[in-house]
Amino acid sequence: MKKFNWRKYIYKIVVIVLIIFFVGGVGLGAANILSIEGTRELYTPEEPLTPFPETDAEKFDYINSAIKKALGADLLPKIECDESFSIDEDTFKNSANSSEITAAAVIAQSGMESAIEDRFEKKETDFGASAPDYLAPLNLNPADVVSTEINYIYYKCSMCTSSVPAEEYGEECPECGNLNTLDLRYSDDYEMVIHVTPGSASFASNPFPDTADIDGLIEAEGKKFYSLGSFSKQVTDAEIYVRINRLTDEIKELQFKTFAAVNAKLSFKDEYSGLGDVEISADTEDRCRYSFTWAGLSLDKHETTVELGSSEVLKATLTCDEPTDYETVWSSDNEDVLTVDNEGYLKTHKKYGDATITAKFVFKDVEFSDSCIVHVGVPAEGVDLNKGKLKMKTGEEFNLVAEFDPGDTTNTKCFWFTNDAEVAAIDENGKVTAAGAGKTVVYVVTDDGNYYSSCEVEVTD
Repeated sequence: MKKFNWRKYIYKIVVIVLIIFFVGGVGLGAANILSIEGTRELYTPEEPLTPFPETDAEKFDYINSAIKKALGADLLPKIECDESFSIDEDTFKNSANSSEITAAAVIAQSGMESAIEDRFEKKETDFGASAPDYLAPLNLNPADVVSTEINYIYYKCSMCTSSVPAEEYGEECPECGNLNTLDLRYSDDYEMVIHVTPGSASFASNPFPDTADIDGLIEAEGKKFYSLGSFSKQVTDAEIYVRINRLTDEIKELQFKTFAAVNAKLSFKDEYSGLGDVEISADTEDRCRYSFTWAGLSLDKHETTVELGSSEVLKATLTCDEPTDYETVWSSDNEDVLTVDNEGYLKTHKKYGDATITAKFVFKDVEFSDSCIVHVGVPAEGVDLNKGKLKMKTGEEFNLVAEFDPGDTTNTKCFWFTNDAEVAAIDENGKVTAAGAGKTVVYVVTDDGNYYSSCEVEVTD
């Protein structure tokens, strides 16, 4: 991703912005500024640890392997299980169309939800405990599954940096209104939703919640005003929600949800007897949620460049019971180039080169670590290609050369990409090979991923 050299271009940018405001083209002008070479991020997603599950059977196997990984880990993650019950007040109806009854139901709603939730037993298993008996892999028969979906794709606006769900993708950013600024992104987590047929064998063999005694609570809440006649609760949908980190296959969250339609007949009495018999209905949701917290250590950076004589600090985040109780041990594999103290502060020496900085800590007899590659030298402030446009004939070759700014940049390692290898292929040394008629763009990206430059390639037969 190539960045502006702000010192070099600041005056031009100020002039452009002033012109934009004077002509009144604020949105269009902002989008045009973004289109300047190198200001938009060239994004390469991280590969998943396990290949993307395509079929329903693969998805079920993947989820179960993640659950088994948690239950069989050397150090069991912290697992919390909580249940909740809610009434959707927007779905409440009464046959009398009485606003007073509706208002009374809304007031009673929170009391009923709290009364039900107070009876739930919260379950918790701490780090390193034995696998809990309240959690097991899913037991699903494909014939009982209504639908499945998996989400991990979203779009990021390069103008306002807002995240946009995949289903809202379009030419225009829904947040800032700029055109063609939505860039494809991949979340670190897979989010999967499985809908199961209520009452099926798969529904019965998995821990879908089904709150009982709602009728008793309805009667208790209003016994001074009415008596409860008929009552029914019909499950309309059963849903499993799973969130798994696709880079580690560590499960983060597992939910079982039951949606139901509740119908009751109330016979009002005493001073309210004039209301007679009233039928009420509403939709409810029962949820059983398991959350997983994995012990570990993570650094805020995994690759960086520092100049000789400059100061830099790496930050380590510990995930455990009491992070402040544990010591983080830092080390460098090349102390002639770079050393690190016990708080993560880096110190360069009189030598260019690379060093891997590692932070470790021990929690419940298990060691956790994370590393960062540090390049010590003169960092790149930009990169350009010796050609901005190429016209080639099929079969021809041309060597592109990456020219770094400043000229004494020490880390000149770079990566090459093409938008369409069937038009123009490019190898790891920048050699372009014209493969077929058409137009494409090839890129060079600096090793730290901060700067890039491109070349338009037109191939004719």
